[in-house]
Amino acid sequence: MERRTTAISFVFFVSAIIIFILLQEKDMPLRMVDRATGLFAYLFIFLAILSSEYMMQMMKIFGTGFITIHHLLARIGISLMVIHPIAFAFEEKSISVFLPVLYPLKDFLELAGRPAFYLILIAVAAAVYRKHIIKKWKNFHYLNYLAFIMIFMHAWLIGTDLQYTIMKILWISMALIVFGVFVHKHLINSRS
Repeated sequence: MERRTTAISFVFFVSAIIIFILLQEKDMPLRMVDRATGLFAYLFIFLAILSSEYMMQMMKIFGTGFITIHHLLARIGISLMVIHPIAFAFEEKSISVFLPVLYPLKDFLELAGRPAFYLILIAVAAAVYRKHIIKKWKNFHYLNYLAFIMIFMHAWLIGTDLQYTIMKILWISMALIVFGVFVHKHLINSRS
């Protein structure tokens, strides 16, 4: 019960910081939707990645199957991730915001959210259709890690709300945790 309260408090605490930062720079409604969905998508994708790597702990904390929690977090994160570029496309009045920019490197990194969007869709499709078409579906599902780091770069380089120190600390912390979890779970543990 104490761990559940801590986990839920963490989500509410980070959400409160995000909302507070969003309200520091009032924008047009569509731009606010764009910013809010981008920030909350990052948070919920982070939580979905963590939940997938700590299945037993999730079951103990929430007293329900890991899949229930993981899918809830993933659905929220992916829904927000889809709304983010749609809002931006309406804002820009162009569907070009869905086209990946691969060069020059500076542009690729600034707009890394675009290819990350497709990597996450591939990773999700691999999980959804794992029983039907893909034997090694987890290899595709691991694209979420790469996509998360790309989303971090996108937010870090051009995100309006990452100008605030608290947001920088949160975003770096989440990126480092995801990187550390991947190294620990998939590189170190897979060797031993």
